[in-house]
Amino acid sequence: MRFREHILAAAATGLALYPRSPFRAALTILGGVALDIDHFVLYALRSGDWNPVGALRYDRRRHRPPRRGDTQPRYGSLRSIAHEPQVTVPLVWITAILWSPLRPFAAGLTVHLALDLHLPHYNWRVYRRARGRCERCGVAGVPLEVYYLVDPRRGGKRWSAQNCVLWCGECAREARDRRERISTPLGSLPGVDGCDAT
Repeated sequence: MRFREHILAAAATGLALYPRSPFRAALTILGGVALDIDHFVLYALRSGDWNPVGALRYDRRRHRPPRRGDTQPRYGSLRSIAHEPQVTVPLVWITAILWSPLRPFAAGLTVHLALDLHLPHYNWRVYRRARGRCERCGVAGVPLEVYYLVDPRRGGKRWSAQNCVLWCGECAREARDRRERISTPLGSLPGVDGCDAT
């Protein structure tokens, strides 16, 4: 739930599409953030806490790694089927075509779901550096994907090739399963000059 990003993108979309109609722009903004209600409902059903302030605190806490001695519960994914674009977008747009006042709301909802899409991260510099091999195990001929050493939400540099590695799915699963925290700069990963994974 990235409420701030959703509301800003929906506001920009609403103002761009409907500069002379504040009501339609407001409907676009509403569509851009209304889908986040499912996060709150799922949190409340799983935790029993119906306080919105508690949900916002949990949202901030759940994005941080657990600390030693942290016994506060984690409720897993708080996404409903409403966050599946292949289900929601056609239904909303078919309804919007049949009932035109819903079109601004459908535009905001579409912007929300577009922001939530996970697109594969492609960085040509990392691919060139790796020469078609996993930078962790050295295997070639398997699908490879770029991963961040330090997530940009936790202070890592988003556009720095030094903060990215090219790993195969097996190495990524191993790193995730062992909950490796890679906090050193790219320095001693096997197969990469001066890379380090802890």
